[in-house]
Amino acid sequence: MASNTNPIAQREGSTLSGTLVLLSLLGLLIAAGLLWQWSFGSDQDGQTDAILHAVDRDDFVLAVTERGEIQSSSVTAIRSSVKSKNTPGLAILRIVPEGTPVEAGDFLVELDSSTLKEQRTAQRIACNTVEALVIEAQNVYETSVIAEREYIEGTYLQERQTLEGEVFVAEENLNRAREYYQYSKKLAVKGYVNELQLEADKFAVEKSEKELEAAKTKIKVLDEFTKLKTVKELESNIRISEAKWEADKSSYELEKQKLAEIEEQVALCTITSPRKGVVKFAHQRDRHGNNNFVVEEGAVVRERQEIIHLPDTGSMQVEILINESQIQFVSKGMSVKVAPIGMGDVVLKGTVEKVSQYAEPSGWRKANVKEYMAFVKIDYPPAEIRPGMTAAVTIECLRIPDAMLVPVQAVYAHGQQFFCMVHQDGRWQAKEVHCGATNDKFYVVKKGLDEHDDVALNPRRYLDKVQLPELPPEEGQRAVPQPKVNRPQTVAALK
Repeated sequence: MASNTNPIAQREGSTLSGTLVLLSLLGLLIAAGLLWQWSFGSDQDGQTDAILHAVDRDDFVLAVTERGEIQSSSVTAIRSSVKSKNTPGLAILRIVPEGTPVEAGDFLVELDSSTLKEQRTAQRIACNTVEALVIEAQNVYETSVIAEREYIEGTYLQERQTLEGEVFVAEENLNRAREYYQYSKKLAVKGYVNELQLEADKFAVEKSEKELEAAKTKIKVLDEFTKLKTVKELESNIRISEAKWEADKSSYELEKQKLAEIEEQVALCTITSPRKGVVKFAHQRDRHGNNNFVVEEGAVVRERQEIIHLPDTGSMQVEILINESQIQFVSKGMSVKVAPIGMGDVVLKGTVEKVSQYAEPSGWRKANVKEYMAFVKIDYPPAEIRPGMTAAVTIECLRIPDAMLVPVQAVYAHGQQFFCMVHQDGRWQAKEVHCGATNDKFYVVKKGLDEHDDVALNPRRYLDKVQLPELPPEEGQRAVPQPKVNRPQTVAALK
């Protein structure tokens, strides 16, 4: 079978492909030459292809910009004051919606008080029982007091009067017996009474004497023993009944205190607003940003746990975290610009209120990053500002007017000294510079450069064209460090 391929067309295609390959190689060679010329070109005839920057004077501003959360500097925390006795807490039955404006005395939260109400019922029964015991003990005490008085002023006197009557009768009987015995003796002398009758009369006298002595002994026993013993018993009964009464009264007071405490706990289950404000739920998050506690109906609240925040919108502040590399420049009293996110071009004025002296605890994600908390007060917060909003905070730490500035990439660290590669009159010169403050873009040059000096922005490239002091072997070459600058107190401190 004959082939349809055209030999002339094949030769033309091969020639075209070869031409394209040659043109591509030529373009690569030209690009490589231009790159070499740009990177390693000479400075002949006073010309250079170096990237230069003309040293000039301008206002130097050292500012720290961070984002933070707007909060009220005066926040009233609404907590659960109900005691959690052997329970995890109480559930929220009702709660006012977040963002609701409230006045003093308005309803905020209702906690589940069913268990407390059951305890209150049981405690009321206990109080009534102990109260009955108190009344009974009081009656026993008062009866004991009356019994003592009854014995001393009544029973004892009656018994003594009875015994005194017996003594009186015994004395009268004795006198009569003696008179009759004397008369019998006279009759016996005359022979009218026999000896037996005389002996009987004499016995009657002795009997009356014994009866009188016995009656007197009864009075002595009554006065010296029976009365004292009975009074002691009655006094003991009074003390015992009084102690029992006092104990029951103390128990009753304790039971009433328990009842009052339970009543108070039941009342605390309904929380009202202590002042005017706007409701903000006190959600709790862990260090990873996860919610540990979400305020909502049904959530269990433990004792002293915050439920609601009532911020004072007339006193607002921004909490920001500042990196340890910049905290040295921030101090109390510095002016601040606050730009709330979501409010357009609104910029508010503020003041640094407080700077923490110690770094904040960091999690595993930022184990090697130290940050310090700072509080910025918003001078005149508008009504649109709400707690929880994000704001960009710019702290003007230092302003030096008409300062000589040089880009940070133009400064080369050589040991403990700093140099700039200056291109002047067609040659390179290494000038030692004394740097002041820096804002990560420019250094403030205190000494070493003149205005309009052309400095290289890539100084390492021209190290072989200048003469630098020799370094000890142990120092070697190091990266460009940031000059140590103490926290500025005045503008003159860093000039």
